[in-house]
Amino acid sequence: SANIYPFTPLYFLFKDKYLTKKDPQKAESTIVKFSSYLRSNMDSLTQKEPITFEKELDHVKNYAEIEKIRFGDRLNIEYDVEVTDFSIPPLTLQPIVENAIKHGVTQKAEGGTVTVKTWETASYNIICVKDDGVGFNVNEKKNDGRSHIGVTNIQKRLDVMLNASIEIESEIGVGTTVTIKIPKKENE
Repeated sequence: SANIYPFTPLYFLFKDKYLTKKDPQKAESTIVKFSSYLRSNMDSLTQKEPITFEKELDHVKNYAEIEKIRFGDRLNIEYDVEVTDFSIPPLTLQPIVENAIKHGVTQKAEGGTVTVKTWETASYNIICVKDDGVGFNVNEKKNDGRSHIGVTNIQKRLDVMLNASIEIESEIGVGTTVTIKIPKKENE
């Protein structure tokens, strides 16, 4: 069968036509979600300005639904979105949620929950992605032959585009929390 790696959720779902035989409607729905996910990724490659948070959240939801199909009851996604009327660099939230799923909750045999929450203060719009996964030592450099530039890239784009910051807290065996603080514009 065709190798769809690195997007392993689709490889898992469609290898040997598993999902198309077992549940054709779910297969069709997954293809539509994946198509939307890819289209959004392609659009983001040319985007040089921040996008609406709603657009980024839709992208995250498409990605998370595909992963939910893959991991079933081992993966729970919760959204507690109080505020959406702000902008964010494209492909900021999705890689953070992906890390929470891939390196957090699905590393536990029983799985876990990833929560995406937003709220505002007088000065900031705040996004928090929290998981109850395996956690990690934030001070330890990984030596696994991979570049690990994702969070650094997100950090740089947040700072340059919006003067925003990102903070990562993690505890082994408890989980990880990523908090993004986006300053409100003075005219808001």
